[in-house]
Amino acid sequence: MTNFQKEFRRYPATYSLAAITLGVWLSQFLANGAQATDFINLFHFGALFGPDIIEHPSHIWRLVTPIFVHIGWEHFLLNFFSLIFIGRQIEGVFSSRRFFAIYLLSGIYGNILTFFIHPDTLSAGASTSLFGIFAAMAMLGYLTKNPSFQAVGKQFAILIIANLAINLFQPGVSMIGHIGGALGGVLLAAPFAPKILQSKISETQKITFFAIYLVSAVLMVVLTIMG
Repeated sequence: MTNFQKEFRRYPATYSLAAITLGVWLSQFLANGAQATDFINLFHFGALFGPDIIEHPSHIWRLVTPIFVHIGWEHFLLNFFSLIFIGRQIEGVFSSRRFFAIYLLSGIYGNILTFFIHPDTLSAGASTSLFGIFAAMAMLGYLTKNPSFQAVGKQFAILIIANLAINLFQPGVSMIGHIGGALGGVLLAAPFAPKILQSKISETQKITFFAIYLVSAVLMVVLTIMG
C-alpha cells in the first residue's frame, strides 16, 4: 500500500472533498478557458446568485454548489491547500463522517446567510465551509471545558478573527459568507461532536444547537424567496 493510499484511508473526507474541488476547478477551465471566471460562466457552474433562486425556487441547489466553485487561481489554491493541510487535522478529531457533515452544512449555512443579507450578489468558494470547520474546532473547547481542546480552540478562534480582519482589506471577498460559515460551525459542533467528547455535551445542547441551525436556515431562505 502506497503512502497516499494510507493517507486517503486515514482522511477520506478531506481528500474526497479536495478531489471534488479540484475536479470542478479544472472543469471550469476545460469548459471556458480564460473566461472561466466570467460572471456567466460562474453562474452556469453553480455559483450562488440570489435572483435566480428567488425567480426559480427549485434552484435552491445553488446554496450547495458554490462550495466547490472558485473565482480565481489564488482563491482556489488558498482554499484547496487550507482544506488539505488543516482539514486533515480536524477530520482526525471529529471522524470522517462528522467532518464531512460539518464541512457541507456550515458551507450551506454561509451561503444561506449571504443569500439572506445580499440576495443580489454572485458568490462562490469553499471559504464558508473552511470557516465552519475552524469554528467547530473552536467551539469544542467551550462546550467540553477540556483543557487540551480549549487550547486548540483558542488557536482556531484566533485564526478565524485574523482571517476576518484580513477580509476587511480584500475587495470582493464575501465577509458575510465567512461569518455565516463560522456561525454554522458553532451550531454544528455539539450535534456532530467527536465520540470521545459525546459524554461532555448534553442531549439538550445537541438538540438545541441543531434546531437553531435548521430553523434559522429555513427561515432565512423562506423570507428571502418570499421577499
